[in-house]
This record gives sequence, structure tokens and C-alpha cells, in this order.
Amino acid sequence: MERKKTFNNLVMIRLDPDNDSIKLKSGFELYIDNTFEPEKHAAVTGEVFGLPSRLKYTGQPNIGMPWLTDMELNYGDHVICYYLAILNAIKPENMRYCFEGNDRYVWIPYSSIFTVYGEGFVKPINGYVLIEPCDDPGLTKTRTRMAKIGLKLVMFETKSNTNVSFGVVRYIGKPNREYVDEGNSDEGVDIQVGDKVVLRRISDIPLQYPLHSKIDGGKLFWRVQRRAIIAKI
Repeated sequence: MERKKTFNNLVMIRLDPDNDSIKLKSGFELYIDNTFEPEKHAAVTGEVFGLPSRLKYTGQPNIGMPWLTDMELNYGDHVICYYLAILNAIKPENMRYCFEGNDRYVWIPYSSIFTVYGEGFVKPINGYVLIEPCDDPGLTKTRTRMAKIGLKLVMFETKSNTNVSFGVVRYIGKPNREYVDEGNSDEGVDIQVGDKVVLRRISDIPLQYPLHSKIDGGKLFWRVQRRAIIAKI
């Protein structure tokens, strides 16, 4: 199919094949039931085949982009998208999909694309940062100190110690310049690759589930916008 020009902030993606199998270290291929927990097996990667000439941002809710950002995609880019955006595109009432032979194409909002990736190349877009989970640094130090004197720290989960998550910044994209939602901003969130950060527990959403991850040998990464980062430690 030829490259297309799209409208209304939609990007045309040729989806990768369904994640209905995994390749074992032995070389054998194991077929899986991808209808169970479909969000963990959905094809959320693909190649960019259509782009708008510009992104429309009005500053008004539900009219245009939800944030002001630069167009950072090119034809042929491989991207990782939001599962629900793909699911919505193929709903009969929306009809934002088509087939050509065995290829599947969907039109999804630009704002629903998290990352561009390739061989040795990862670039988050839409203000996203990729964060690798880590243990609470304070608890790690306490465990280390106690282990030196032969003791073991036992923790019982309560609301007070489970409402935040900790991680290490691994990949950084450009900050968004403005948000439709009043009070949200990327301004002042000064982070670098390697920084340990704190974020709200509800923000620790996987970029991809490890079974089908395309980045860094299947590592788990959270896709988090700067505005959701609480602190750097």
C-alpha cells in the first residue's frame, strides 16, 4: 500500500502479526491462546503508513490533541501504541481499519502512540518517559544494613507503603509544551537517563507486557508522562 496523508490527528499504522506464539530458547515455537487477557497479547506495534501534515491543538477539551507537542513521526517508523486505541479502531461503529491481503491497517490518534523504536534505537514521543521498575531505595538500604548484622526486614503491605512506585529513567522524550487539562505541566520536571524517580502507583502502566516486548530483550518498562513523576531521589 502507498503512503497516505491522514487528517484529524490520526496516524495510519500497519499492524505487526498477532502475538499468538512465542519462540523458545530451544528454537521451537509455542502457540498460545491470545484471547485470554487480550491486553497482554494484543499486537500494539506496527509501521507508520499515513501521517497528518500537522497536529491540531486547540487548547479545548475533546477538540484536537490533548496536549501541545511536536510531530515526531516519519513514514516507515516502527511504533508502540496504546492497546485500547487499536481496539477502538476496529470496532464496527468506528470502522477505522482496513485489510490488504494479510496486512492489517488501523487509524489511531497520534496521542495514543508512546514510542518509536528500531535496532538500538528507542525514542518516546508525546511527552512520555520509559522507566524501569526498581525497589524502594530506602528499603534497599535498610535491608542491606540489617543483613550485615544477620537480620531480615519483613514488610507488610499497607496503603502507606504501596501508593507510590519507584523506577529508573531509561529513555526520555521531549516534554509536552502545554496540556488541555488545567494544572498539568511538564515544566520543571528536570530528569536525566539514570535518575531514580517516584511516581504515583496508578501511573506504573507497562509499555508492553514482557512476553512480547520488543525493547531491550524484553525488559519491563513503564510508560509515564513527565507530569506524573512526583520526585527525583
